[in-house]
Amino acid sequence: MFIKEKVVNYNSLLDMKEDTEGELNESQIYPFKSNGPGLYKKSRSSKLKSFIRPEDYPDVCNQLLTLIKKWNPSRLDADYTVLEFNYLIYNKGDHFIRHRDKIRQGDHPLRIYSTSTLISQSEDFEGGELIVFDEDDNPINTDLQVGETAFFDSMTPHQVNPVTKGTREVLVAWIYKKSDVQKYTNRI
Repeated sequence: MFIKEKVVNYNSLLDMKEDTEGELNESQIYPFKSNGPGLYKKSRSSKLKSFIRPEDYPDVCNQLLTLIKKWNPSRLDADYTVLEFNYLIYNKGDHFIRHRDKIRQGDHPLRIYSTSTLISQSEDFEGGELIVFDEDDNPINTDLQVGETAFFDSMTPHQVNPVTKGTREVLVAWIYKKSDVQKYTNRI
């Protein structure tokens, strides 16, 4: 279903948190059968630091990739790469409805694994749980603690419950097969 572990160096997460270049934007989604991203507050509500790039944090990428062997010992983390980061801030009322991360947009490669690392939460924080759904459609609270990463297959349905009080900050990363990324980048 998912694995949970403190794998990312917490100081690196704090560096991301302090990265003040750029601005916060409203998170967008690609709705089913759409031509592109858009704001759909009923589906997803959070703020996004989109300027944080994986190539600027190779240590975080390498630490996340170590979870692949724990998920499936026969897989080599060298065959995979982190292609996308989302640094998300959830305030009171923010949420993300049940969805899957395995999307295909045009020639873009498929996401294979998803990660969510809890960077911080305010002292008065309530709600905002990351919920994954098992094969029988039962909801399971990942119960992430600050510094922990949840790792799961990108086909796994999951959601973020509405924040009822305080603020939650997370780093979401997606892991791809290197061969798919190389095909994609050769087409650009």
